[in-house]
Amino acid sequence: MIRGEYNRADSLINILYKLKQEQPAKNALITYCILFLKGTLAYHKSDKAATLAYYLKAEKVIEQNPTKFDPTFKIAAPGNVAAAYRRLDKLDMSMKYSLKAIKLQEKYHQESASEYQSIGNILSSYRQYDRALPYYQHALQIGQRDKDVKSMAITENLMGNLYDNINQADTAIIYYRRGLLHAEQCDYALLQTDLLVNLGRMLINNKNYTQAEIYLKRGEKLSRELEAPIALRINLHNQAEMYREMQKFDLAEKYYLEGLAMAQKSNDFDELYKSNQALAELYSNMGKFEKSVQFMEEAAKAKDSTFHLQLAETSQQLLAQYESEKRQQEIALLNEKNRSQSLELAVQRRNVFLLIAGLLLTGIAVIVGYRRYRLHKRLEMERIRNRIAADFHDELGANLSSIALYSDLLLNNHNAEKERTLPILTNISQQAHTSISSINDLIWTIKPDNDALGHTFVRMKEFAYPLLESRNIVFVFVADDPLVKAQLDMNIRKFLYLIFKEAINNIAKYAQATSVTVQLRESKGWIHMEIADDGIGFDQVKVKRGNGLNNMQTRAHELGGKLTIDSQVGQGTKITLSFKISA
Repeated sequence: MIRGEYNRADSLINILYKLKQEQPAKNALITYCILFLKGTLAYHKSDKAATLAYYLKAEKVIEQNPTKFDPTFKIAAPGNVAAAYRRLDKLDMSMKYSLKAIKLQEKYHQESASEYQSIGNILSSYRQYDRALPYYQHALQIGQRDKDVKSMAITENLMGNLYDNINQADTAIIYYRRGLLHAEQCDYALLQTDLLVNLGRMLINNKNYTQAEIYLKRGEKLSRELEAPIALRINLHNQAEMYREMQKFDLAEKYYLEGLAMAQKSNDFDELYKSNQALAELYSNMGKFEKSVQFMEEAAKAKDSTFHLQLAETSQQLLAQYESEKRQQEIALLNEKNRSQSLELAVQRRNVFLLIAGLLLTGIAVIVGYRRYRLHKRLEMERIRNRIAADFHDELGANLSSIALYSDLLLNNHNAEKERTLPILTNISQQAHTSISSINDLIWTIKPDNDALGHTFVRMKEFAYPLLESRNIVFVFVADDPLVKAQLDMNIRKFLYLIFKEAINNIAKYAQATSVTVQLRESKGWIHMEIADDGIGFDQVKVKRGNGLNNMQTRAHELGGKLTIDSQVGQGTKITLSFKISA
């Protein structure tokens, strides 16, 4: 299975059926092995439902025959179930079985890396990367202690994913390379395909296309040899993205089309949407607007299908949530009734001690319940924000992209009445592209992934660097280290970014500057942002205050902060914004 020789593995599993009949004394052990191996084979083939079914049956065999299995089996069984639940995105159940496996490890004094990997994966899924990292580090230490090269390779890949998610690309590449080396040592071919794609993707981000192509080509060859469709589809998409960035559009088209064919074969609506959308954008870059519109329409059809499936799933989730809340209300009413009776009995017996104890327990229950309620609501809000961001991107963003494509198509192809229609079409195109930019800003603001201030800094730099460099303006950005991890409210991040964006736009248009310096620092619970340029400045008394400056003041007021503008003719301009972190 590790080598991807699934047919040979399945043949060996079938031999176990014969052994089971020939050796009834070992029936429970062989039954467990058959179920475990069938589950593992389904896991490698990405049959998620079958994986869980086999692993649950395997664990049940152990529970029914506890004396016939040593601790290694008893520990591994719930760990396998945890992995299956995680693949199905049932993270609460995955955490339950992972903790069960760790408790068994502690009971039998046998540590295994896989359970620590599992908990790290769950915490990473919740974007709690600081909490996930110690579990991965401990898993790696166990693998190194036991000289388990396969375990080390898996953990290093997971740690690469974590550092990738927190935008520490150099560290991610180090772990991916270590993981690839260990995966090659233990001949774990399927993991190699994952690591090769990860390395290729990171190198694409670093514009190192030569090395990226080497890794991706190796991964493509291996994925085809293993007949691993999911690994191949991911690889093809990343190669297409790389060639598109390199403006090798013919190669990008080839790989996008092959990925689309695979999505059509599997009838995966989500992949159909992504493939058609990617091709629409590619053909737009190539100036083939008619083809672009064609694939945009196919993407919309796939999105509609995906939406209906999501709608049915959402309806079931809402129904389950309603029934759960109804039961909780009934339990709460019953608890309240019982608590009242207990208090009355305590008063009758004049037992002050019991009364105080009851009040303390009630207070603890309220605090715990409130914290659980707050956690539940926060996670629910994050899911809602992610759904809203996705809907904005997929629905409104797609519509605006279609408007832009249609107007670009007309601009490039219309002949009659050119003088009359050209200004109108140009205006439509400009408005559509402006709206797309605004929608992207809104999506970025809504997504919970961006709540850390460090993500705001990255977006600021992504906006400012190309704009100012195009005008030969040197840009310097400095921020205190503690601010990078600071968590800010969605609205605060939005207003901070919009004030920054307005200031940079003004500098680019009017300042005639040669350099701009942006500094962000924290002091006694306040954040101070200073934007200074060495341009021509302006007379604050004589200059007419337009919408830009007024908007900056309005947004600063909504932040509960203060914005000051210090400028004199010939001496540049300095804008200072101050607001409380908890504003």
